[in-house]
Amino acid sequence: MIVYFKLISLKMYFCGTMGRNKEFDYEQKLDIALELFWTQGYHVTSITDLESHMGINRSSIYPTYGDKKELLLKCLTKYLKAKVSEYAAILNGREPDATEILRRIFRLAVDQSIKEERTCLAVKIASELALTDEDVRRLLVTNEKKIEEIYFQTLKSGQQQGCIKIDIDTKSTADFFACSSGALFKNYALNKNRKAIYDMIETLIHLVRV
Repeated sequence: MIVYFKLISLKMYFCGTMGRNKEFDYEQKLDIALELFWTQGYHVTSITDLESHMGINRSSIYPTYGDKKELLLKCLTKYLKAKVSEYAAILNGREPDATEILRRIFRLAVDQSIKEERTCLAVKIASELALTDEDVRRLLVTNEKKIEEIYFQTLKSGQQQGCIKIDIDTKSTADFFACSSGALFKNYALNKNRKAIYDMIETLIHLVRV
């Protein structure tokens, strides 16, 4: 009988714990963690910081999101998926001119960083972890390939339209364009001149335009 009551009590405890773990909004808490990693960086952010800002304790964080690195990977995945979707929406929109699509993609990437007054989360985490953490590096590389593909498709479309040079290496050019946004924002951070950034974007487009 004692054993029976102990088993019942244990079952009630675990059911209660599982129920409590679902009493918060998964995505909303993930957004809070994402913002904290973005603001403080990965190494500075502790589990205690995450508990405090997310408003849940580690006994809820671990079974729901995993450890600190797993939580970061979930935050990065969500952030990167949103970024790729924004770029893809421009590519798949109603704008037929490939050079205008390039312009809009470049400006979107830079304008978002200028508006937020900080570099994108991917760039921040890449500089902090990509050289030392293979999981983070692999996730960032996968995302970079998706962005490169968007530039590649835009360039190929432009070649078919006759507005992009036919003799350029579209793969290498797409790779170059994908890594240019971070450099453009770095220039803005140093000089605070949006017009100069837009002029640089026009220079990049001029390199490939007929």
